[in-house]
Amino acid sequence: MKKRLRDLRYEVELVWDKETGGEARIGSFPAIRLDMPVEFGGKGRFPCPDELFFSAVGGCLLTTFLHYKKKLRLRLGGLQVLIKGAVDFIGKKGYEITGIEATLKIETDETERAKECAELAKYYCHITRSLEPAIPIKVSTEIKHTNKQVKK
Repeated sequence: MKKRLRDLRYEVELVWDKETGGEARIGSFPAIRLDMPVEFGGKGRFPCPDELFFSAVGGCLLTTFLHYKKKLRLRLGGLQVLIKGAVDFIGKKGYEITGIEATLKIETDETERAKECAELAKYYCHITRSLEPAIPIKVSTEIKHTNKQVKK
């Protein structure tokens, strides 16, 4: 019997650490610590919220790709997602995320199937798709062909 898709709901609690940051508590996982950017008085102890945001964008692309890797039985030697995010000062409104560039770096001996997985990841990544109306997002793919035995 095929598993039924359903709506997803998440809850995250953020607690101040009595300094310049805090912890994001998500279920039973270890807390994710964050800090204010040094430019705004943070201590640089942990990633700032912008870095965590960009990590979430990359994480969604990565896990969406892995979902389709499994479905299409792609043999994969390696996968990296590189995210470059721009946060610009735009005057009276303050700072705004003005662009995101993502590069999927794929190692495989199955170039065409890897391209298909990358296209599906770009299309079905719900985070990038939700952000696109407000933030320019460019997703590109680099495929390194390998003749080595790679994992399914």
